[in-house]
Amino acid sequence: MKYKVGMMGIIALGAVSAQMLMPGIAHAATAIQYAPTTIDVSGEAAFLPKHIVAIDPWSGKPTSWVPLYYLQQALKMEGASTTWDGGTLNVLSIPQGWSVNVSGTPQTGTPPDGQMQFSMNGSQNAFIRAPKLVANDPATQAPTTYVPIYYANLFLQKRLLMGVSWNNTTWSMASPRDVNTILMTAQPSTVNIGQSVTISGEFRLAGGLGAPDVQLTVSGLQNTHANTISTDSEGKFSFSTTFEKMGTYTITVGNAAVSRQVNVTVK
Repeated sequence: MKYKVGMMGIIALGAVSAQMLMPGIAHAATAIQYAPTTIDVSGEAAFLPKHIVAIDPWSGKPTSWVPLYYLQQALKMEGASTTWDGGTLNVLSIPQGWSVNVSGTPQTGTPPDGQMQFSMNGSQNAFIRAPKLVANDPATQAPTTYVPIYYANLFLQKRLLMGVSWNNTTWSMASPRDVNTILMTAQPSTVNIGQSVTISGEFRLAGGLGAPDVQLTVSGLQNTHANTISTDSEGKFSFSTTFEKMGTYTITVGNAAVSRQVNVTVK
């Protein structure tokens, strides 16, 4: 279930996810190393912190961790209000027109030592839990909490429905309101009667990030009313169709923010 909230409106209480990842504890004593980071927000470089490369205690493999502070600042730039109490990053409010996903069964409680959770509306309901560690932020030389980018991205992408990417040096994110364009093709674009055509594309946000779980309307298909499709976790969509009459058909895919058309010729 998805909800839309008003400008700086409180996120509606409801069923929340019981998505609990593997239990485990991240220790501050874990061997770490620092590396440069760029955090892009809506296609623009916003912060230049140092991230940590350290072992993820849940997978046993090296992973990248960032100070939670900079995630809060990035969300603030997108208009989201958050709080951090040492164990829970809580999203209090988001701007109008920003849909979120709060489906699932609630899992309440306080995370154990070495873990944190991402929540909404201050209910202490864990949408996603993650290991955490405390280490010095080179910018301030003060201890701060770090969280793996992997788990943060799970929350941003699957719950806040944000576009995200991480390439080991740049962490990019954009809210669902940062609509850029739709890319779309028809393959093949010229067919015979009854031959299958695949319409595929990507719904992109600022910075070229794919928008997850976006509802799109499809029109222009022969003998059908408008259909609805959804993008996947990377903002991509695809469907196939056939045509039973000759002619040129204009297929439109989009929503209230943006749309794209492609022509299919049937011989």
